[in-house]
Amino acid sequence: MNRILSILGEVAFCAAFLAWTFYPEIPSSVLGWGVLIIIGIPAYLFLEWLGETVLGSQFFKNRSSFTRVLLGVPVALVLIVVALFVIGFVQQSVNAVGG
Repeated sequence: MNRILSILGEVAFCAAFLAWTFYPEIPSSVLGWGVLIIIGIPAYLFLEWLGETVLGSQFFKNRSSFTRVLLGVPVALVLIVVALFVIGFVQQSVNAVGG
C-alpha cells in the first residue's frame, strides 16, 4: 500500500511540475495529461541535459572569464530559443489531444 501511495505521489508531483513548466497549456482531459507526462518529462530532461552539456563543457572551462562571457551569451540565447521551440512543441501536442 505504501508503494502505491509513493508512486501516486511521484506521478502527482511530476504532473504538477510539468503543468507549472508548460503553463498555460494545462490539460483538461486524461489523454492531455498523459501526453503532457509522456512528452513533457523527456522534453524537460532533454533541456536540462542540453544546458548542462553545452555550458558545462571543457570548451568553456578552458577559456578566460572575458571569453566565457563573450561566447556564453550567444550560446545561452541559442539555448533559450531551443527551449522555446521544445516548450512550444509540448504545448501544441497537449493542445492537439486535449488541452
